[in-house]
Amino acid sequence: MISISHSAKMAVESLKSSKLRSGLTALGIIIGIAAVIATFTLGASFGAFFSEQISASGSNYVMIMSTKENLFFDQQVDVVRNTRGVVAVSPILGVDGTVTFMGESKDMRVIGVLEDYREIGNVPMLDGVFISDQDTSVIVVGKDVARDDFKNEITTRSSVEITVFNNDTREYVTRTFKVKGIAGSENTSIVTGADSNTAIYVPLAVVREMTAQQDYRSMFAMTESDETVKETNDEIEKNLARNLGVSERNLDNSDLVPFWTMNQVEILEQVSEMTQTMQLFLIAIGGISLVVGSVGIMNIMIVTVTERTKEIGTLKALGYTSIDVLVLFIIESIVISVIGGAIGTVLGLIISYIGSSLLGITMSLSYGVIAGAILISIIIGVVAGAYPAKRAADMNPVDALRTI
Repeated sequence: MISISHSAKMAVESLKSSKLRSGLTALGIIIGIAAVIATFTLGASFGAFFSEQISASGSNYVMIMSTKENLFFDQQVDVVRNTRGVVAVSPILGVDGTVTFMGESKDMRVIGVLEDYREIGNVPMLDGVFISDQDTSVIVVGKDVARDDFKNEITTRSSVEITVFNNDTREYVTRTFKVKGIAGSENTSIVTGADSNTAIYVPLAVVREMTAQQDYRSMFAMTESDETVKETNDEIEKNLARNLGVSERNLDNSDLVPFWTMNQVEILEQVSEMTQTMQLFLIAIGGISLVVGSVGIMNIMIVTVTERTKEIGTLKALGYTSIDVLVLFIIESIVISVIGGAIGTVLGLIISYIGSSLLGITMSLSYGVIAGAILISIIIGVVAGAYPAKRAADMNPVDALRTI
């Protein structure tokens, strides 16, 4: 039986004799493999990026959001705080205000929180310290606010004025604060109530006093550990529903429950589902290219067999068996497909690198995907070349030699 190495050498020589046709034949495989590689790699990169962002926002938190006004008050905060498995909780009171620094004013969102929010939301501090519940005249600003939003840079100990609307007096209230700390990091948060780079944190009691607003639209709670997040989330829902007069049997009815919760585990699951859906959609497109490419290889191999009928007759006359001829043409088909797969893999990795760089995320490289792409190329080569190779193997040498 003819050796694989000899068959591969003959296949390469045959492809060299018709470079343009071979290149066009491999084009479909190149496009398909490149699409699959880019899809998997970018999908994995997105998944890793989102997971990192979620983890950076706190590893064991639960978000509780109201769906209507005047729902969450101090009583509901205590309900959450006293729930089994909860170790810390902070209401979130966000209001629109005007921030003035060195005569320059900007309309910004001011966030009233408790000191526990620092740990719950895993707020990174670049300078200074976070606010405490006892503070009355200090704030923490995000690094983007401090460095970019005003002509002059805000630093710790800078004086900043904040003006908000008071719901009782129907007048605007202005107070002066010292900057206690600069929050933020180079990696932005996409999960918590506010990105720490752009937030302005004010003691919750101060915001309530200035605005005369008593209700909260959201709360953040921290559980004992990552393993208890889901269980504690369920307990919070039951306790809050009971407190708000909602029957436990109606917890699954979103129309009857005036709030919703979300935790890190659920967010990671949703991100994973979203990434997988995107990957499947793009892989389907890449799969179409692979099918087209395999059909192209089959067509070219049929043409090649027809053109080389006399050569096939000569090979059989020289003692090559039908199996030898079959292997020879299948190897040629595999060589075309593997070359296309290799080029497509490199192209897909280049696209992934460029895409990751433009999006500012770290490229996640999987060697398993690369190996899978090469394996797919080999399978396509075998499948696409099987029928033409069988035709060549079944040729009668006498009839083949008579072909002009």
